[in-house]
Amino acid sequence: MKSRLSTGTDDSYFAVKAIKAISGVKNKVTITSLDLAKYLDISQQSASELILRLLKDGLISRQIVGRKQEISITDKGMNVLLKEYVDLGTIFETQKSMKMTGDLITGMGEGRYYISRKFYVIQIKDKLGFMPYFGTLNLKILPEFSLALRKLRSMDGIHIEGFVTDDRTFGAVKAFRAKLKGIDCAVIFPERSIYTDVVEIISEVYLREKLKLKDHDLVEFEVTGPFI
Repeated sequence: MKSRLSTGTDDSYFAVKAIKAISGVKNKVTITSLDLAKYLDISQQSASELILRLLKDGLISRQIVGRKQEISITDKGMNVLLKEYVDLGTIFETQKSMKMTGDLITGMGEGRYYISRKFYVIQIKDKLGFMPYFGTLNLKILPEFSLALRKLRSMDGIHIEGFVTDDRTFGAVKAFRAKLKGIDCAVIFPERSIYTDVVEIISEVYLREKLKLKDHDLVEFEVTGPFI
């Protein structure tokens, strides 16, 4: 589907969308600026400028292959597309919950340290309705749920404010209400972080002990929303 662009600052989304449409499931394609220009129905110069802008903004990466260029959509670029997808889904109320399964792994103990900070605890109690156990359940999401995870990461979630102490800065966190084997919990992500397939789940109970879980158990959870 072609759509003439104005080549303004909002065109980055449409350019990434076009590259995704051309590349298909691989998120990677070898094309020329002329190929992209024809697809978008714009001039070759405008297409070249768009590619440079996408590179500068970190939405794509590229390698020169002869006279063509191999363009790959980065995680940041995928998040731009998924954010639009999620926003439309929210408008049309097409999704009320989201299920995922992960492989239980042992974390590095960082979750316990962060989640026990008083300012986080106060906000979690206020915004999520429970006093969190000082630790997180770490799940490495199975590959077949990677798209669902990317969609979840692109959502705004429930905002948990960051704060500054005498010796360090603690960043803002976003949370999503969830259920795990009938237990109320929440999936949490740093608001500014690189993509990873590991999620952290918090609850008012020690989930490992409560559910008698051990490393490499497959654990399903359901994010229940609201997706705000």
